[in-house]
Amino acid sequence: MRMQVGAERMCMPSPSVEQFVEAVKATVLANKRWIPPSGKGSLYIRPLLMGSGAVLGLAPAPEYTFLIYVSPVGNYFK
Repeated sequence: MRMQVGAERMCMPSPSVEQFVEAVKATVLANKRWIPPSGKGSLYIRPLLMGSGAVLGLAPAPEYTFLIYVSPVGNYFK
């Protein structure tokens, strides 16, 4: 829902909640070997929605990319 609100504010199309959840699941499954063991850290998940294309000036982007990247991280808190 947070991505949808931000995308709407920026006049960008956004994935549906179902598409978003499925993309997160697929990304985590594809990177499961990088998930730290329980108590040793976690898998940081960062979704990103960006406009791209050959546009100069202020105008909506001709295309958009939705991606999710992940990275193993150590414990933030003890």
